[in-house]
Amino acid sequence: MAPLLYWQLDVFAECPLAGNGVAVFSDAQALSPTLMQALTQELRQFESIFLIPGSQPQHYDARIFTMEEELPFAGHPILGAAALLHHLHGPLAEQQAEWTLHLTAKSVRVSTHRRGRGFYAQMDQGEAEFGERLSLAQAQAIAAAFSLGAAALDPFYPACVVSTGLPYLLLPVTAEGLARARQTQALDTQLASCGAAFVFLLDVTAHEGRTWDPLGVIEDIATGSAAGPVAAYLVELGLERPDRPFTLHQGRFLGRPSRLDVCVAGNGRISVGGAVQLLSRAELLIDSDALQNPAR
Repeated sequence: MAPLLYWQLDVFAECPLAGNGVAVFSDAQALSPTLMQALTQELRQFESIFLIPGSQPQHYDARIFTMEEELPFAGHPILGAAALLHHLHGPLAEQQAEWTLHLTAKSVRVSTHRRGRGFYAQMDQGEAEFGERLSLAQAQAIAAAFSLGAAALDPFYPACVVSTGLPYLLLPVTAEGLARARQTQALDTQLASCGAAFVFLLDVTAHEGRTWDPLGVIEDIATGSAAGPVAAYLVELGLERPDRPFTLHQGRFLGRPSRLDVCVAGNGRISVGGAVQLLSRAELLIDSDALQNPAR
């Protein structure tokens, strides 16, 4: 059996050891979903992505896992995976390459090119879907789960569910509220009631945000799947214009400031991109029997 390699990359990172890390398994044909979940738990990444070559060149099936579950869609793993594919199979010069990743929820097209010692990757997230708009009382209840009172909510903008494949409840807060936020309560019930999977706290003025896993255990560094919804929300509010690129910020409070480039086209389709850095390559030192029967 050929050795099973995986790679560590940093996404939305202008240099290595910045941005959001992700483990990418470049050929996961031998792995079951159960084992993909177990390996993600072993590596303790916020998310890992597993690629399986498709029937057409530059097309890959992809499965994305957190330590708790499989996700139908995510942002930074897709950009990291596409950058790795460019490293392994793309042009050597600074020419653009195109990749299509087929996820459980949707297929995503990603363009990549070499930039300096790393890569730049940009995905087409499609059009955003706007869901429920929360009442003030509902927004205050969500804010309380982050140890924030009513004064920490930004009164000028509504809390709203927006999705480009993974629904986020966007909760506008003040700059002080964003800095003080600490999730202290699980939000599964509240999120399910409004059709959201995660909460994204957003300082609208600074275009900066924060988000945690639903239990509030792990804060994400840079959330590509939230960047599309945030971009659509800002354009919907008239704070940004269609067809004009702009930047979102995340990760500052974790010591890994990250830059997420976004643009909402005139037809409503949203692009999300960022710099990607290769960090390391590793080999799993387990045989085929252990792959099929991991110790639990």
